[in-house]
Amino acid sequence: MTTSFSPSHDHATVTPAVPTAAPKYALRLKQPAFWNTPNPAMEERLLAHWRATGQRQQLGAERQGQPRYWLLDGPPYANGKAHFGHLLNKTLKDVHVRYASACGHAVTWRAGWDCHGLPLELAVEKRHGAQAKQDPLRFMRQCRDEATHWKDLQAAAMSRLGLTAEMDQPWLTMDPAREAQSLSLLLEMWEAGLLVERHSPVHWCPACRSALAASELEKTSKERLETFFSVPFDPGSCEAMARRACENGAAWPDGPLHLLSWTTTPWTLWANAGFGHPQAGALSVATLASGVRVALAVQARERLLRDYPAMFRHAGHEFDGALDFAELGSLALAAVSPLTGLAAPLLAAAFASESEGSGFVHLAPAFGPDDFALHETDGVRLDCHVGKDGRLLDVGQVPMPAALQGATLEVASQASYDLLAEAGRLVHMERKTVETNMCWRHKKAVFYRASGQWALDLHKGFDGCPEGLAQRALAAVDATVFLPDEKARAPLTLMMSMRRFWTLSRDRLWGVPLPFFRHAASGELHPDTAAMWRELVERVRTDGVEAWQTFETPAGYTRSAQSVDVWFDAGAAWHSAAEDGGGQADMVVEGQDQTRGWFLSSFLLHAFKSPLPPFKKVMTHRFVVDEQGMKFSKEKGTAPDSAALFAKSGADVFRLWVCSQDVGDEMKWSGTSLKQATQDAKDWRSFLRFHLANMEDQADAPRPVALRALDRLALRKLHEARTQWHAGMENGRFYQAMTTLAQFRQWASSEWFELSKRTLYCAKSGSADLVSVQWALRESFLLCAQMLATVMPFACEEAYLAWPGHPRASLFLHALASQDTLPDMEPALRQLDSMLAWRRSLQPLVERARALVDKGTPVCLAFGGNHDAHGEDELRALFPGVFVLPDDHASALESWETGAAGDALPVRAGKPTVRPHRCDRCRDYVRLALDDHGLCHQCAAEVGHDVTH
Repeated sequence: MTTSFSPSHDHATVTPAVPTAAPKYALRLKQPAFWNTPNPAMEERLLAHWRATGQRQQLGAERQGQPRYWLLDGPPYANGKAHFGHLLNKTLKDVHVRYASACGHAVTWRAGWDCHGLPLELAVEKRHGAQAKQDPLRFMRQCRDEATHWKDLQAAAMSRLGLTAEMDQPWLTMDPAREAQSLSLLLEMWEAGLLVERHSPVHWCPACRSALAASELEKTSKERLETFFSVPFDPGSCEAMARRACENGAAWPDGPLHLLSWTTTPWTLWANAGFGHPQAGALSVATLASGVRVALAVQARERLLRDYPAMFRHAGHEFDGALDFAELGSLALAAVSPLTGLAAPLLAAAFASESEGSGFVHLAPAFGPDDFALHETDGVRLDCHVGKDGRLLDVGQVPMPAALQGATLEVASQASYDLLAEAGRLVHMERKTVETNMCWRHKKAVFYRASGQWALDLHKGFDGCPEGLAQRALAAVDATVFLPDEKARAPLTLMMSMRRFWTLSRDRLWGVPLPFFRHAASGELHPDTAAMWRELVERVRTDGVEAWQTFETPAGYTRSAQSVDVWFDAGAAWHSAAEDGGGQADMVVEGQDQTRGWFLSSFLLHAFKSPLPPFKKVMTHRFVVDEQGMKFSKEKGTAPDSAALFAKSGADVFRLWVCSQDVGDEMKWSGTSLKQATQDAKDWRSFLRFHLANMEDQADAPRPVALRALDRLALRKLHEARTQWHAGMENGRFYQAMTTLAQFRQWASSEWFELSKRTLYCAKSGSADLVSVQWALRESFLLCAQMLATVMPFACEEAYLAWPGHPRASLFLHALASQDTLPDMEPALRQLDSMLAWRRSLQPLVERARALVDKGTPVCLAFGGNHDAHGEDELRALFPGVFVLPDDHASALESWETGAAGDALPVRAGKPTVRPHRCDRCRDYVRLALDDHGLCHQCAAEVGHDVTH
């Protein structure tokens, strides 16, 4: 077979060394055009060769009609250069796909990119100025250009890995056809009653001026002001509590009484709408240091007395248990809001606890989902006095103090603290650092803020699915296989079971629009919303989401300025992938952070169409960190330079490093790990090179009638390794699969290759032993190359094309032959395997004895006892390069190391007293004199009359 690609010799900087003592008789020593050291330039040539020959198309034609394997590419975001995480992820995907192809599947893998959303808007504003949004249509086109720019840069960097993905025609969330499909799916969900409008608290980023999804959040630490304050009960509430205590036969103080409450967000106090308390537990009255009597939980008082003893003048033990929190609901109690003076009801709240604060907690329904639940069930007032920019607004029934108007949340917290102090209601303040959420883009803390949002109701039933999206998605998760472990299943299950709504609204231009028109006076949606929505779908299919900006607004109506959460159009990838076959994807591979992002949205949206999971298998991986376990940072310049790495070491080395890691845990990248991966790559190339130098060149050479026992054992071990390799690959544990192959490589190099060299180099052409080992090496080469090529495609393709007899245009056009169940090992092979194990056990003895011999003198192995089972020639074959003496010469050692006691065949290794003869041809050491031509008896027999005098 000839190809347009020929291996380059330019990376062989030196000619292979010639042995210093060259034998007089020619040996069979080939020098294949394939070297041990990885060569990035060769990888570049192979990439060009694959593109020029259309290898992906060739492979598609070769696998036509075979079982389909679809890897759905979770889209990276197109707003920056490809980083190590992208390359890690794409490598894992490529290994899966190459494995599926090697197993004979017709593979579909279309590279994808997420192209909508705020990061691209920010990039365009940075490039073109903040005024860019004044022309929405032009701005959206600039966003499209920006996404295309970064997508192209990422694709170029990713392609260097040698990916089998369709990179020239990727799927993009900004493709007009896909935008139309997402908009159409959203319309179906709206018509099914699942897309509902809510005014509720959502994670809000003041820098984004927009609501954020859970997937857009990261954890951070922030200082909070844990503030205790007192507020008076209204007179009627004081009387009601005293009356109930009397009915209970318990003591209760006369006169005015306050409530001791607390908050960790003082800036929300202007929106106080009530106070929550535990549903049960003992209540008491204590006297503060200021002389004010306050009601609080008994358990909370004991903790506060321990932590802040100066807070109280009198503990009030005589009032313990006079009332129980469970009784308060029937009393309809109310207090006075601390800053506004408005009435604030007391309500039982499941989230209030005696173990936190005072037992009473300040309620601000606009700024917390738990508080908001009380607004929905008990009618607690909903006041939102914070704008989109995170500054306080003067809204509501009471004029806001000047100190709060326009203040940021941090400033408002301090101002609220001061106002409490001025009013004599401040009891205690403590600064504490706590974990909170921040925007993953701006790295600033977010807060809950109530706003009008469109959301998917995940628990509402719809046609054919009475249980709702969340329950159906939960069942789908249960039916999904997770690799390489189950870590991703639990958080997915937890989020689906606890989440009622998925907020879709985003205050952004660049994305799939929420195409609503509202009546300017009534606020009602246009009665023809569904028809206009369908018309917009068709326009978007041609003109993209920009069509929304040119859609005519009906007279008297206002246009929505909101777009859909980017996780909706990314999560609907399966829905808009008709050209990829649709249905269930066989595999997805993403980082564990996508558990709350793409995985979650994909499961929820797929549940609208089918009870089946969107993916049969989900593989998750952790992230690359430095030697100290710290995240790499592009901003700090600590991230590795992938382009420099590929230019120096090549992509195979990186891929080999990736597949040596347990991706279920964090993966440490360092100079040491790179050095190890480079050495591993060299070892693999040496392994392939040995095959090329010695194996059968003819691809169609038939199996010999008889194979040597050693060759049969080697092929059996290879097939055993293949079985374990398949298990590792199927389970996503590539490091285990590679370890299995490496163990075979090490065994083959030290046993099979080492003990076959004499036959390969010296045996007579056409001899049965030579034909046997050459044929077995050819079988080993093709199978090993096919398995290894899933991880090291460049080296294996280069080696395949360097094989003069390669039968196909590419290694990757081969499919793994079917593998039968291995029978029990035959007795002869068991005996040979046992002999090789005995040989391995003596290697440490030989190594220790090297210190006893002079340079140029071989180590002597002298055997004692009965060794009839092992003739001298057989022992020589087992220990090439060693001078072997039978038992009658066991005393012929000047100094020695002794083998382990109790061996069936006692042995010593050391310096011989007699000088051995070394054959000029095979270079083995023998005790019998050489013939006139300097040959041992075995070489003399092999050379015969062909000896040149």
